[in-house]
Amino acid sequence: MASPADRFRGAGGAGDVYEVRAMAEVQAARSAAARCTDADATALRSALEARRATADGPDNAAFVDANVTLHAAVVDAAHNPALTDPFTEFAPALCQGLIGLVDLRGLHDKGPQRGDAHHAGLVDAAIRGDADGASRTLQVELDAMLAQLLDR
Repeated sequence: MASPADRFRGAGGAGDVYEVRAMAEVQAARSAAARCTDADATALRSALEARRATADGPDNAAFVDANVTLHAAVVDAAHNPALTDPFTEFAPALCQGLIGLVDLRGLHDKGPQRGDAHHAGLVDAAIRGDADGASRTLQVELDAMLAQLLDR
C-alpha cells in the first residue's frame, strides 16, 4: 500500500496539494490554539526562530525545511494523532515539492521574510489560545503562498 507521501507525489498540481494542506492545517491551527501546552509553546517559538534564522540565507532547502518544521509544530500542538501521523509522513514530500517550487519560481530571492509576520502571528495566536486568529492567520498565509506559487 502506498504511503501518504507516495500518494502526494502522484497527486495533482500545487493547487490541489495546497487545498488539502489548507484543509488539514487550518483546522490543526484551531485545535492547537485550544490545546497548546507550555511545551508546545516552547516548540512553536523555537521553530519560528529556526525559520527566521534560515529566511535570508542562500539555502532554499534549509528555509523550506524550517518552514515545514514550524507547520509540523502547529500540527503537533493540536494533539491529534489522526492528523499528526499523516502529516509526519506527508512532510518530506511537502518539503521536496516546495523546494522545487521555490527554486523554480525564485521565491526565496523575492524575500522570504514576507511570510514572517503571518508565521509570528500564527504562533502568537496559538500560544494565546486564539483559535479564530490562528486559523485565520494560517489561511491567509497559505492563500498568499499559493497565489505566489501560481503567479496569480
